[in-house]
Parts: sequence; structure tokens; C-alpha cells
Amino acid sequence: MSSSLLDLEKLLAISEAMLSAAGVADWEALASHEAERRAVAEQLPDLLNSGLSATAQERARILIEACLRCDARIHPLVLARQNELRVVLREARPGA
Repeated sequence: MSSSLLDLEKLLAISEAMLSAAGVADWEALASHEAERRAVAEQLPDLLNSGLSATAQERARILIEACLRCDARIHPLVLARQNELRVVLREARPGA
């Protein structure tokens, strides 16, 4: 397996860990996983599918789409948390 595919496999595993952390409201773990995922993503080549066979390109596409599905499920959980924090911050303001 190419190093790019291995990195994409890592990205998916981290994305799944992020989704799990968000699902149980473990925001510290989510942030930690996100930093780890960013570091892995930054190592990916700009032309990811350059030099990959058609089969490997298809696998790369599947992995990337799975990461995006995780992100799509994480996003509303993070938005809900941000809304909760806004309420808490409004309530904590003097004179509110």
C-alpha cells in the first residue's frame, strides 16, 4: 500500500476518533485528535493521486469521502456545543 493511502487510512481512523469524542462531548479529545489529523493531512502530497493506480485512486476517494462523512456528523455536534457555550456566557455576564 502506498504511503498516501496509509496516511489516508490514518486520517479516517482519526476522523472516526473525533466523531466518537464529539458524540460523548469529550471536547478536549476532539481538539487533540483534530490537531493530530491536521499534522497527518499536512504530510499528504499536493497531488495525492499522482502515481497511484486506478484501484488505489478509488480507495483514496473512498477514504476521503468517509472522512468527509465523519466531518459532516461532527459539525452539528460542535455547533450545538457552541450554542450551549453562548448561553452560558450570556448568563455569566454581569447585568445579563
